[in-house]
Amino acid sequence: MFGNSYWHLLRHVALVPIIMISTFASASTPIEVSAPEQLVAKVRSATEVGLSWQAPTGVEGIAGYRIFRDGKRIGRTKVTFYIDTTAVPNSEHVYHVTAFTRGKNKLSSQASNIDIVKTLSSDDNDGMRNGSIIRVGIARLVDHCGTNDLNAIADSELDVCMDKLIDHYTLRQGLDDMQAYVARYRRQEDPQLIELGKRLFFSKALSQNYDTSCASCHHPAQGCGSDGLSLSIGVNAENAGLMGLGRSDGTVVPSVGRNSPQICNSALWVDSMFWDQRVRLREASRDSEVGTVSTADIQTPELEVTRLMNEEVANTDPLRLLMAQAHFPITAPAEMGDPAGFESPQAYREFIAQRLSEQWKPYFKAAFGDEQVNFLRIARAMSAYQASFLFIDNPFFNYIEGQHDKLSEEEKRGALFFYTGAGCANCHDGVMFTPERTRGPLYPQIGAHGVADGNFKNQFRMPSLLNVGITAPYGDKGVFATLERVIEHYSDVTGSLERFYGENETCGLPQFQHLNTEQCEHIVGDAGDYVLALNAQNRAASGRSDDAIIRGFTPQQVSYLAAFLRALTDPKALAGSHEINVLIPSRDGGPDGHQFDAVNKEGNAL
Repeated sequence: MFGNSYWHLLRHVALVPIIMISTFASASTPIEVSAPEQLVAKVRSATEVGLSWQAPTGVEGIAGYRIFRDGKRIGRTKVTFYIDTTAVPNSEHVYHVTAFTRGKNKLSSQASNIDIVKTLSSDDNDGMRNGSIIRVGIARLVDHCGTNDLNAIADSELDVCMDKLIDHYTLRQGLDDMQAYVARYRRQEDPQLIELGKRLFFSKALSQNYDTSCASCHHPAQGCGSDGLSLSIGVNAENAGLMGLGRSDGTVVPSVGRNSPQICNSALWVDSMFWDQRVRLREASRDSEVGTVSTADIQTPELEVTRLMNEEVANTDPLRLLMAQAHFPITAPAEMGDPAGFESPQAYREFIAQRLSEQWKPYFKAAFGDEQVNFLRIARAMSAYQASFLFIDNPFFNYIEGQHDKLSEEEKRGALFFYTGAGCANCHDGVMFTPERTRGPLYPQIGAHGVADGNFKNQFRMPSLLNVGITAPYGDKGVFATLERVIEHYSDVTGSLERFYGENETCGLPQFQHLNTEQCEHIVGDAGDYVLALNAQNRAASGRSDDAIIRGFTPQQVSYLAAFLRALTDPKALAGSHEINVLIPSRDGGPDGHQFDAVNKEGNAL
């Protein structure tokens, strides 16, 4: 689309934060002028792209900004936000921004970083479907590729074979639905509400003892909004500013009994929240409506929150599931605070809301039009912030759109196996890679909730596989550190469970590698006996022999599948990207000095 010289220029300027510009006053004395920073482009429709950026650092007298698309200036603005309404449908566009100053000797900065996006093909899709689907049965490799031997398919035939499977699984339509869904959310984004939500999400003032924030377990720079721990550490951390590995509450068995799920793409879920689906729609979508936005009432563990969400929040509000979810970490004693001693958990939440200092009121006024503070507003703001964590652009989706060079041969073979002989698509169909249901197989259990935790027979909500390559450790208890180990579990569930407990794999998890064998066994507790007995019951109830259950993946097949799964990661979801960095507030302590300005175990800022 663009000439080599243009691409070279853009890639060069994106790496140069400071430039030298000569003024008319002194041709021999250059002046340093910073470029605008952290430009992020978001597709809003077939013809609209929203742009936001940070002002140049340390530059006074900025008069405005010039907006460039594909190397040509398309507009200017005085603020750090712009909506391009003349983008071309179904086209890839490259954006950058420059700043200019006031005065007789006007200066223009060099270009910001570039951002590349592709617009929707049309605006015919209403954006009410997230790409989830439930399908009975899986495709056979021989029907689409002419052989059941994955390695017998010539490299030159992989794309032909894959295109047939993409059609079979209607992945192109599903991707159109998901992209339209995300674009709809982005059209509804409110920058002021997101800014308030970001500050609240990172505020330790929402915890009982001012020692924990939501970001303490869900930091954008770690695992797409997780913490990298098997079992999260909430309150009473020995180092409250530490995020991820090394964070400890001083006990062998962490008080939080589950793995913290990623925040990325949480707005894609339309039926439920949490591993155990304790916040969900009262009426689950029928199979024909899976993945479709519904106006059904919300059900939560608390009657007061259920009433509030169904009577005070419109059933068409796109944030309502996330708002309901936001009520519960605040009142989880091991996570953020203990409502004991208050009239109700909701009374405790309002106490926390009213405890916010006067310094917060300008943020609430900017977001809501007045300075009133209550917990429902806090939940709305944090939900708006969480909903902005949308990362769905990945090599496999590029491949679905026809860019066959985006996947390697190994990744293509992994995709073929995923959708056929491996059986993965039985549970992870559609472009959401989950039907938003609970289903087996049984995972190893450890920790404070290791016995009888969760839904029927310990079957937790099947996670989406989007960005799964960066969200380890895996499972509701974070029991597997690598994708390869997860795949091996599915290959032979009984053998995997026996191996996990028999070989004390808990001690091999990064969070617990510093413990001795006895301590790791203490983390397991009675969960090993419980899970193995439950697995035996499940096998007996199924009436199938072990030979019928064991898939017996070869090491090469495991490698193929892992390679494909890693191709589901959006590069912009990686730590250090501009899209991730804008989700992290400035390290200024926040409105009241209680901001969680995280560091890792090496002491480096996140």
